[in-house]
This record gives sequence, structure tokens and C-alpha cells, in this order.
Amino acid sequence: MPDEKEDSHVAEQQQSNQGVKRVRSADFSGEDELDSKRRARSHEVLFRIVVPSRQIGRVIGKEGCRIRIIREQTKAAIKIADAISRHEERVVIISSNDNGSEISDAENALNCIARVILQESDGNIEPSKHSPGNVAINIIRLLIAGSQAGCLIGKSGQNIEKLRSYSGATIMILPQNQLPLCASAHESDRLVQISGGVAEVLKALEKIGCQLRENPPSKVISIRPMYSSNSLGHPNAYLPPTSGTPILQLIL
Repeated sequence: MPDEKEDSHVAEQQQSNQGVKRVRSADFSGEDELDSKRRARSHEVLFRIVVPSRQIGRVIGKEGCRIRIIREQTKAAIKIADAISRHEERVVIISSNDNGSEISDAENALNCIARVILQESDGNIEPSKHSPGNVAINIIRLLIAGSQAGCLIGKSGQNIEKLRSYSGATIMILPQNQLPLCASAHESDRLVQISGGVAEVLKALEKIGCQLRENPPSKVISIRPMYSSNSLGHPNAYLPPTSGTPILQLIL
């Protein structure tokens, strides 16, 4: 049975996510509201959040209870990729259909998981790290398709500057040579890093999730095939990004 404290905590996260009215990304991209409303909403919404190895247990919960609660309450599909090495980061893949509501199921799940990553072990949302100047530093990182980077950056960097001003968070889109080892999907993937105080990071993540939803990848997100347990001694481990093995479509 799921722990009652974890159940209550995730339920509070879900209510908080649903209670925040999303600001449309048209405000940042320059797209007028009419064009935005005309956008087809039948596509799948997909996010890939990079979770440090030391925090993946917190996301999963005891005997998988927390991730199960998030799945049940948000109705999103959530899969956790295997680590390439013991101390490697993990990619959590979140998806749902875009049903045209204010916030998609995948966005709800993304926000829930981000809160879990940022919280301290006592269940409170508190700064997880501090810089030498005692300024709170909390980091959330997302893998995005290369074709989605433009919607976040904007012409001459206008969109990302608006995002920074709106949220107060530090937002960077890192070059491909800084992709983590767990990013074994597309060579064109980019890493979005959001840092700052907890409230600022969550505010930026909500807006970025909205923009990514309205600007889906131009190509199908794919992963490389997995080695069998016989070849690596670890079931379902990903092949290294340098492998020449063909890419297969990710079916969620």
C-alpha cells in the first residue's frame, strides 16, 4: 500500500499544478492568440527530464509507490530509462495526448516530478543547494529535440530573455558537447538547464513545458536499441551514443 504521507504530498502537488493558470507561450513567441488557438492539438506531448542518480529513488518511491501515484493522478505515461552506469543520471520519459486543456497530463506529471526532485527529505520544498554566496541553487534539466530549441531561444534570443525575466530563473540551452551520457537518443538533442530558487525554477518550468507542448519535435523522438541482459549483465541498459546500431522509434 502506498505510504499515506507520500500520497498526500503528491495530491497536494497535483492540486497546486491544476490551480495555476498557464500563461500562453504566444506571449513569448510573438505568435498571436488566434493562430495559437488554430494550432492542432492532436499530437502527443512528451518530456524527458534528467534526474540525478541520487534522487531517482525519491522519484520512484518505496516499492514504486510515488511514481505509481503520479501516474494515477496525472493520467500521464511515465517511463524511467535504465542507467548506463551505476552512478549515471536517469532520463524519465513523460507523455500524454494533448487534449486542448489548460495544462496537459504530461505537464502535470512533469511539474510533480520536478517538485519531488527539488524537495528535501522531510517533504518540504526547500533549496537543495547553495552557491558560495549562500544563494539557493536548484537545478532541473530537460532533454529537448534540436528542432524545439528555436521556440525557446527566439529571434536574437528574445524568447529566452523573456522567460528569464518572467520567472527570475537562470535558463540555459547547453551545446551538444555538454549532453549527459544518458542522452543517447538523437545527436541533435539539446539540454535545457533551469536553475535558481525553487519557486523561480518551477515557474520557468511551467512556462517552458507550455512552449514545448505547443512546439512539438519535427521528428519522432527515438532511442537506440537496448543490449540484452546476456551481453551486459544488466537488463535493458542503453547502448552508448557512439554506437553505430540503427535508431529505433520510441513507442510510449
